[in-house]
Amino acid sequence: MKQLSIFLISVLTMLTVTANPYINGDAVTISISGNKNLQVSIDGRDINAGSGTILAGKTTIAINNLTMGQHTLQVTRTDINTMRSGTITTTFTLRNNYEMLINVNSNGSLELIENIKTVVAGNQVAMPAAEFNTLLRNVKVQRAASGRRSVIANAFNNTSKYFTTSQVMQLLQTLTAENFMLQLSKLSYRAITDPGNFYQVYDLLRSEAGKNELVEYVNNYNDGLNPDVPTTDAAFNTLYQTIQQQWPVSTQMNSLTNAFNNTSNHFTTAQASQLIQIAGAEANRLQLAKLSYRSISDPANFGLIYNLLSTQASKNELAAYV
Repeated sequence: MKQLSIFLISVLTMLTVTANPYINGDAVTISISGNKNLQVSIDGRDINAGSGTILAGKTTIAINNLTMGQHTLQVTRTDINTMRSGTITTTFTLRNNYEMLINVNSNGSLELIENIKTVVAGNQVAMPAAEFNTLLRNVKVQRAASGRRSVIANAFNNTSKYFTTSQVMQLLQTLTAENFMLQLSKLSYRAITDPGNFYQVYDLLRSEAGKNELVEYVNNYNDGLNPDVPTTDAAFNTLYQTIQQQWPVSTQMNSLTNAFNNTSNHFTTAQASQLIQIAGAEANRLQLAKLSYRSISDPANFGLIYNLLSTQASKNELAAYV
C-alpha cells in the first residue's frame, strides 16, 4: 500500500478512537537522547524507563499492547547536575499494521516515524559471529572508502547472506560519506533478520533528507511485498460516470456499495473521495467511507476522507471504525 508519510516532525493529531483492539508486539519505540534522569508516561500511565536499553547516550524503550488510535506521550528529563526538569508532550496515532518510532532529540525536538509492520528476513539465520568478524576485518583493511563500500555491497547483495541490524550498523560505521551509508543501508534491508530494530540504522544518517529517503525506501520495499494496485484512471472514470448518472439515490447507493465491497477493487483516497461525494446525505457518506477503507491503496492519505463528513460525531464514528 502506497504511500506512508515519512517524517512527521510535528505533533500528530487525529480524532479520538475508542473501543479498539490491542496491537501486539513492539508497536511503539521511544528513543530519548541525553544523559538525564527520565520519567516517561503514555496516556498518564508511567513507563519504566529503566526497562529500556542505553547506548551512546540514548535510551530506547519498546512498548507493546497499546490500542489503535490516539495516545499522549509525556517525557520529563531532569538534569542530574542542576536538577532542572523539562517536560516534552506530544500526541501520536497508532494504526493497524503500522509501527511508530518517536525520537526525542537532545534539544527537545521530536521526530515521529511511521513504518509498515513486516517480516522481511525474519525467518532467516543471521551470519554467525565468526564469519561476520572475518567480513568486518576484511572491510576495515581496505584503505580506500570505495574499497570498503565494494566489500560491504557484495556482502549485502549476496542473497545467501543475512544480517542482524547490529551487524549492519557495524559495517556501515566503517564509512563516513553519507551517500555511501545511504546506498548501503538500502541494500542491507532485504537481508535484515530483525526488521523491528532497523530504525536504529536511521540514526547513522546525519541529514534529515537521508533519513527521509531511507524511510521511504523501506516503506516502498514493504509495499512491494503485498501491493494493492488501484483501479486504472480509465476504469475508474467509467465507473464514476456510470454511477453519477444513475437515479434515484437508492440505485446510486447500491452501486457505490457494490464497488467498495468488491474485493478485486482498490482505490486511491482521491478516487474513493470522488465516489463518496456522489452521495449527498451525511449518513450515506459515513456508510460509504467505512466501506471504502478496505479498498484504499494509500492509507496514509485516508485522513482526507474525514473532510467529506460535516459533523464531529460522524468523524468520530469513522475513526472508531478504522
